Amino acid sequence: MLSRLVGMLSGNKTAPAAPPQPTARAAASAAPHPQPAAKAGSVMRREAMLGRDQKVAAYTFMLRRAPDEQRDASLPDVQRLYDETLLTNLQSMDVARLLAQRQAFIPISPASLNHPLIESWPAAGTVWRLKVDASTTIDDALLARLAEMKAAGHGFALDADSLMLATRHALLPYLDYVLLDVSSEDIPTITTQMAAISKLASGKQFVATEVQTLEAFHMCHKLQFARFMGPFITRHENLDSPVLGPSRAKVLDLMNRVRTGAEQSELVENFRHDPALSVRLLRYVNSPGIGLLHKVGGIEQALMIMGQDKLYRWLTLILFTGGQAQELDSAVLENALVRARVAEQLASKALFAKARDEVFVTGLFSLLDVVMHMPMEQVLKQVSLPVEITEAILSQRGPYAPYLALAIACEQDDLGGIETLSAQIGRDVAEINAVHMDALLWTQEIAVDV
Repeated sequence: MLSRLVGMLSGNKTAPAAPPQPTARAAASAAPHPQPAAKAGSVMRREAMLGRDQKVAAYTFMLRRAPDEQRDASLPDVQRLYDETLLTNLQSMDVARLLAQRQAFIPISPASLNHPLIESWPAAGTVWRLKVDASTTIDDALLARLAEMKAAGHGFALDADSLMLATRHALLPYLDYVLLDVSSEDIPTITTQMAAISKLASGKQFVATEVQTLEAFHMCHKLQFARFMGPFITRHENLDSPVLGPSRAKVLDLMNRVRTGAEQSELVENFRHDPALSVRLLRYVNSPGIGLLHKVGGIEQALMIMGQDKLYRWLTLILFTGGQAQELDSAVLENALVRARVAEQLASKALFAKARDEVFVTGLFSLLDVVMHMPMEQVLKQVSLPVEITEAILSQRGPYAPYLALAIACEQDDLGGIETLSAQIGRDVAEINAVHMDALLWTQEIAVDV
C-alpha cells in the first residue's frame, strides 16, 4: 500500500478521470424518462460504514437538501425527483468503479425501483436502503420487483423502526441488512429490537447507525452488529490523556530532521536505532512499486534511493500505520487520504505543484490528532511544518484553508458551506462530485492492503 501511495505522492499522480458517460444501454433505457437538470444543490455527501474488522467496508451516499426542501421531502413527486437526481449523480460519478472493494448503500423509495437507470445498475456491491414511510404500499408488485432484483444480485436494507409494523414484515425475506439507530445507547431496548427482528427472520445483518463514541462502538461490536456508522470514526476522544507511543515519537523526530535538512549520516544513525522502522523502510524500497533491479540491504543506500521529499511523505503515512496500531487507525487514514486528495485536486487550477503538495499534507494532517489522541496544537508543535499548513488546520486561515474546509464539507451536510467555499476558490459546485468520487477511488486503490 505504501509503495503505491508514495509513488503517487512523489509525482506519479494521475489527473482525476472525467466522469464517464452513461452506457448506450443505460442511455436508451433512460430515454422515456428525461433526467432532471442538475441543480446547484445536488452535491453528494458520503458517510463511511465500518465492518467488524474496523476498516471501511462501505459508503452510504446521500444528496444534500437545502432547508426549504426538507418540508416537501415526503411528497411522492419530490421523492421521485430526489431519487432520480441521486441516481443520475452517482452514475455520472461512475460509482461502479467504487464497488470493486466497497459496498454502496443508496437510499431509495420503493416506487423508484422501476426507474430505467436501475436496469443497468451494477448489482454486485449495491445495497438499496429502502425509504419506507406511512404512505408506502407493500403490494405484490413491489414484492415481485424485490424478488427480481434480489435474484439479479442486488442487496436491500431497511431501518429497524420501519419493520415494527406487521404490514412491513413481508419485506423481510428480501432484506440483507437491518439498520438500527443506537444513539440512545439503551442496551435493553437495542437488544430487544434485534431479538424481535431475528425471531421474525433469521440471518439478517444488523447495521448500527448514529454510533456516537468509541465506547458505543465497542458495545455494538459485542452485540454482533455487522456494520457501524456514525461520528465515532473521527471523533476527538481522550484528548486530556494524550498517548504518543515510542514508534510515533521516533517518526515525528525523523520528520523534523528531514524537514530541517539533516545530513544523511544523521538519518542513517537514527534509523539504525529503530530496527522495526528500518525493516519497514527496506521492505518499501525493495517493493515492486519502486522497480529496483537489485535488492537493497543497507539503510544508507535505501535513504539515497528515497530522497528527502519521498521519505517525508512516507514518514507521514507511518504516523497513521506505524507502531502499535490503535483502534480505527485504518478507517481514519482512509478518511484523511480522501480529505487530502479532494483538497489537492480542488487546488489544481489555482496553485503550483509545491503548494498543491502542501495542501495534500494539510488534509492528511487534519486528522492526526484523532490517531495520536492529543490536541492538534500539541501534535503540530512536534513537527516542523510551513505556516500555511498550521494556519489552515488550527485557525482555518490562509491560502490552504478553503481547500481543507471544502474537503471536510464533503463529509458533512453543509450545502451552504460547499456553495460558498466553491465560489471562494473559483470552482463550480458541479465539479465537486467528480472530484469527491475520484478521491474515494484513488484512496480505495492505494488502501486495499492497509
